[in-house]
Amino acid sequence: MKRKQPLGEEEDILYGHLMTEWKQVRPLAQWMVYFDPDTKIAYSHADYLPEEVQRRLLQKHAFESHSQRAYFVVEDNKLTEYKGLTLPYSDEIVPASGQPRGLLLKKHGKREARALNDIASRGGNVKAEYHDVGIALLLKRERTSKIDVRPLTAEEEKKLENGKFYGGEIIHYGVLKRWGEDYIPFIRLDLFQIVRQFAIMEGIDHVELLSNAMKRLGSTLRTAHELGIYHCFTHPGNIDARGNLIDYEHAIYRDEIPAIKENMALFSEEGLRFRDIDVFFGGEREILRRCQECFKLTYKELMTKVRFLRENISLSVGIPVFELLAHLNVGFYEDTIKKLPGRDQRRIIEAFIDHYCDSISEREEIKEKVFSSLARAREWTPAVSEFFVRTCPESPKSPLREISSEFILNLWNSTDMLER
Repeated sequence: MKRKQPLGEEEDILYGHLMTEWKQVRPLAQWMVYFDPDTKIAYSHADYLPEEVQRRLLQKHAFESHSQRAYFVVEDNKLTEYKGLTLPYSDEIVPASGQPRGLLLKKHGKREARALNDIASRGGNVKAEYHDVGIALLLKRERTSKIDVRPLTAEEEKKLENGKFYGGEIIHYGVLKRWGEDYIPFIRLDLFQIVRQFAIMEGIDHVELLSNAMKRLGSTLRTAHELGIYHCFTHPGNIDARGNLIDYEHAIYRDEIPAIKENMALFSEEGLRFRDIDVFFGGEREILRRCQECFKLTYKELMTKVRFLRENISLSVGIPVFELLAHLNVGFYEDTIKKLPGRDQRRIIEAFIDHYCDSISEREEIKEKVFSSLARAREWTPAVSEFFVRTCPESPKSPLREISSEFILNLWNSTDMLER
């Protein structure tokens, strides 16, 4: 991305705060992006775009998103985020997304836009629009995990046969535009210290801010599950400080489950619902187990090291480390709620239950089970997540286990079933 000094002297205001105030809460890199006034899409790079598009581009002042694969523009007290193309010529596949670094593949961008808009039609706060940019050639290097991604030359495009190119994979990529009335992409719930500073800037008690975020998350997740949309990667790094759940790139719809189930007997709607709740509160247990084994640490020692890094690293140089730690997917209970006094823990979890669960009797039953189990175990166990699933009469009685991230990511490589 071409970093330049911002033009103009007037400072941007976002949700009533100057951007200098926001940057005191979380440092934000800034540069210029290329804005197409016809499509209302902004690009981080322009040299690969068609000449007719390049001729109408305008430069706009932009900021970096938390994910480092997106950027956003602030105008008239509102934020618009653009995701994708931060590194158009990639040399590796990102394990967390299964996509070339910096690129958003068409099948994932379209899926996220569809899911966000389906939920927005039922009261969700974030809307999206996917814009197709073009195609590129992905070549795997021999005897290495590295790749080469580059635009096709005119000669190569002539050699395409049925959309395929001998010796490489043709990928379609684009830019996803996201916006919402109070969407804050650069402050996610996994950034404990930054969320606390954000509460101070907003003049609101930290626990009240977390409770409000959990209300929003509970409502959004309930709507998604009612619509038969399962996010699969609901860890705190995919939820902003307002409780807006985003990054639906790998979402699975209810009508896709039967075909997937042929490949995995335990794969089910109940299993996906369990994963959505368990990954958020309890973390991705398989990843944590591997970290323990790799570094020869107890679970408590691993959590201590993660907490130390998150709370003590210099914010001015720590952004890549925060992103790396977010991929550990430590659960929100262990990483945040558990640090608070018991009454505050209860208030935050109750806020989620009140907005996720349907009937009043169901809510009270789940609260009783959740808090009695947490008092005994002193951690978020799979059994606690099951309480949210077991309220359904048709749910199976056998214990549910976490569907692995590898399985979810491999769905996109092993079948065309999820491409729409």
